Amino acid sequence: MKKFFALILVATLLAACSKETPEKRAALMLREARYALHHHLWNEARDTIFSLRRNCPTAIEARRQAILLLDSIEMSAAADSLKLVTGEEWERLDVKRQFFERKLQEDLKKGVEIRD
Repeated sequence: MKKFFALILVATLLAACSKETPEKRAALMLREARYALHHHLWNEARDTIFSLRRNCPTAIEARRQAILLLDSIEMSAAADSLKLVTGEEWERLDVKRQFFERKLQEDLKKGVEIRD
């Protein structure tokens, strides 16, 4: 699975070097991050969002969507980690999960849209 994701990331970077518009490149990167999120590949999903920010600074709409996607990634990663820990570590991760849930709700109230 990780080898497949690495190939996707390489393809994305190659696409970033092509003459595609920043919005198209960023849209591809958002799809890849969503794919990684769906398959519980938290680090890969985060890295893809960070790469989008770095490589597509003018893709405003995609960057707006990436804000929410990163919140979803963090919230899902924390929720997934809750299954593996107990005690103080569980409490810390639960606070983190709750924080990202609230942040996501506030971002949605402010008019940031989620698009697939």
